[in-house]
Amino acid sequence: MTLTAKHRSSIYSTLSPLIGEEEAEALLSEFPARELDEPVTKDFLRAELAELRAEMNERFRQMTIWVTTVMAAMTTTQIAAVALFT
Repeated sequence: MTLTAKHRSSIYSTLSPLIGEEEAEALLSEFPARELDEPVTKDFLRAELAELRAEMNERFRQMTIWVTTVMAAMTTTQIAAVALFT
């Protein structure tokens, strides 16, 4: 849960006289100040990892096809060269 600056200020000013400034700061540090500070959920992480795995699998497939094609072309070129010079 993200707290706005207004809410953080209000909570701090209310709690600091009751529990102390350091304790109020410690309590507020448990709540993200910005949306970017929110903890990652397991579902979000799983979705991101699944997307990453799919992209990596696709890249690996493309790389395998490219390497196989290059190796076949090199082998064909070598066979042609040997046949030409023998």
